[in-house]
Amino acid sequence: MRFEALASSSSGNAYLVSDADTKILLECGVSHKKLQKLSGFSLSEFQACIVSHEHKDHAKSVAELVSRGMPVYMSEGTAEALDTDAVNLIAHMEQFNIGSFDIVPFDVFHDAKEPLGFLIKSRVDGDVLAFATDTVNLRYRFPGLNLLAIEANYDKAILQRCEKMPEKVRYRITNAHMEIDTLCDYLRSLDLSQCREIHLLHLSDATSHEGHFINKVARAVPTGIEITACRK
Repeated sequence: MRFEALASSSSGNAYLVSDADTKILLECGVSHKKLQKLSGFSLSEFQACIVSHEHKDHAKSVAELVSRGMPVYMSEGTAEALDTDAVNLIAHMEQFNIGSFDIVPFDVFHDAKEPLGFLIKSRVDGDVLAFATDTVNLRYRFPGLNLLAIEANYDKAILQRCEKMPEKVRYRITNAHMEIDTLCDYLRSLDLSQCREIHLLHLSDATSHEGHFINKVARAVPTGIEITACRK
């Protein structure tokens, strides 16, 4: 299985997941025009798009993808928030399939109506990916992971130094996003013996540091895992 970040920031998120049989989008939080460019003008090759929640940086192109005939999957709460009924509804812990992918949605902790993460297994190569963005923490432990794509939004020490940041913004960051030490604690609780890649998602422009985050995660997980901070 291949995971690639096309865009990963508060300005817009879109990710590619593929195996030898199936190619899907996770998130469509940029304009359709930009999504076409980021995907190498190959959107017609994608079987579907899955959206985690309704915020614009994750769901901006939903209407246009639907209008162009791409199946789009999301929770009922997300569909209600986006005021659309032209999508495929999915639910917490109810497996569904897209091509060669078996996908299990799971709930996450974010300030959205019904946000989800996704556990994706390929029936072609057997790889397992867990994807979770925009969440304060995770309650689940996933056995047999080969790839993990997970939010690493901010560092509390850097946030404390942002004295001019409005309190409302500071409150939202700490109550809707994952802090790097929280992520490292979570990673230490996982069996990552089969994991080969960890992708850090949605790093904050103001309150993160790519190199620092990669080094922290590297100290929290077994050696040999490739750790990547996804491009903006």
